[in-house]
Formats: sequence, structure tokens, C-alpha cells
Amino acid sequence: MKTTKDGKALYLHCLPADINDVSCTDGEVEASVFDRYRNPLYKEASYKPYIIAAMIFLSKFENPQDILKKLEERASKRVFR
Repeated sequence: MKTTKDGKALYLHCLPADINDVSCTDGEVEASVFDRYRNPLYKEASYKPYIIAAMIFLSKFENPQDILKKLEERASKRVFR
């Protein structure tokens, strides 16, 4: 971070992260950096299950676009109450 502009580059990580002097002695990130970017870190990490599910879906089917199209075509309208 010291080499970035004003030391304020956005730090993102898919979590879990090893935090210096918190979860280990010599980790991936300083506690002050982790705390400064806690909200964007957790937002980014919240996408992780969806990315994993998409990767599984893409690797399981030969033509995933066809499956998605069929699901879209047969879907019923959602009713919000």
C-alpha cells in the first residue's frame, strides 16, 4: 500500500484473509488496511458463492446458454405481494 497513490489503493480480497497480528503473525494484509476497506471487502466476498455456482454450471453442461434460454422461456411470472 505504501507504493500506491497516497497509500490509498482499494484493497479487495475474496476472503478469508490472513490479517497481520490478528489471525496470524505474518499475514497477507495489515489490520489497518483490512479495517479501512471492510465494507468493499465484504461486498466483494459476498459474490463468491455465486461465482462458484456459475463455474460449476458452466463446467457441467456443454451448452449452458441453451439451458438458460430454456429456463427463461418456461419460467412463470413472479407475483410480488
